[in-house]
Amino acid sequence: MMAGSGYNSSDAWDYFHINSVDKNSDGDYIISARDACSVHKINGTDGSVIWRLDGKSSSFTLGNNVTFCFQHHARFHPEVKRDGEGENIEYISLYDNSAHGTEDGRGKEVATAPTSSGKMIKLDTIAWTAELVQGFYPPDNLRSKSQGSTQVLPNGNVLVNWGSAGALSEYDAKGNVLFHTYMDSGYLGLGVENYRGFRYNWTGLPNEEPAIVSLQSEDGTVVYVSWNGDTETRTWQFYALAGKHGRKHFLGEKSRKSFETSFKVPGKQIHHVLAEAVDARGKVLRTTGTAKLQPEVLPAKKSRAFPPMVPQNQQQAWMGL
Repeated sequence: MMAGSGYNSSDAWDYFHINSVDKNSDGDYIISARDACSVHKINGTDGSVIWRLDGKSSSFTLGNNVTFCFQHHARFHPEVKRDGEGENIEYISLYDNSAHGTEDGRGKEVATAPTSSGKMIKLDTIAWTAELVQGFYPPDNLRSKSQGSTQVLPNGNVLVNWGSAGALSEYDAKGNVLFHTYMDSGYLGLGVENYRGFRYNWTGLPNEEPAIVSLQSEDGTVVYVSWNGDTETRTWQFYALAGKHGRKHFLGEKSRKSFETSFKVPGKQIHHVLAEAVDARGKVLRTTGTAKLQPEVLPAKKSRAFPPMVPQNQQQAWMGL
């Protein structure tokens, strides 16, 4: 028995099952009805149905491989419209599960295609035809019974999240697989699922202060600075201070190329120093605290003195026994 079948009072009949809603610039909506195996466009003003795609009352004649079922994550894509195409042409993407059922294999299962897939579909609302522009199929024949998503990236690549299969793939604009990965591996991977998968540029601006240390070397001073979680710093600018809180004197700058940046001042011992994190536009993001010069190699601590070797026959006396 599948969830939503309505066979008893605790399992309501889930005939529609909305699992995604998207809104376009005209204020209309596209709604994914998983259990009806259809996508509906809804008028944002009066709530009327503008069209239905697939399912039992499709407004469109479906081209090869357009049909889908138990889908997720339907989205409008006006940005992919070609020059010269009129208002009657619309593009949408979705994740076609083509499967429904329990994940443990003990209940009823339904499959409508050999694998799940990501799909980009072109709709003509004059000819009322639907055409598969591109399909993105899993490298290892995955078919997820729940969840999933298809994201079109700004560069034309497509990221497909394989839902309950716990996997993720990225394709280039021609459909070539760039990478395919699982959220976990081995026995643990059997229980890993992912409802949606997205790829974005991540911007990190930590709340904590940058870390800085200034060390006295044989030929001068070396300053080390890092800022855990930061993605925006492009350059570190270093300053000497006249005393702990005195006037700043610019020492130089260093491009940030890894987690930690080092800056060397040869021939000089800088007793107090600080650094500023500067972004690509020249804006100072954060200033470190003041670092006081310290030895690069700390002196060894004096160890506790041990008593001299005691002859075997005198050990008990020495130990006070």
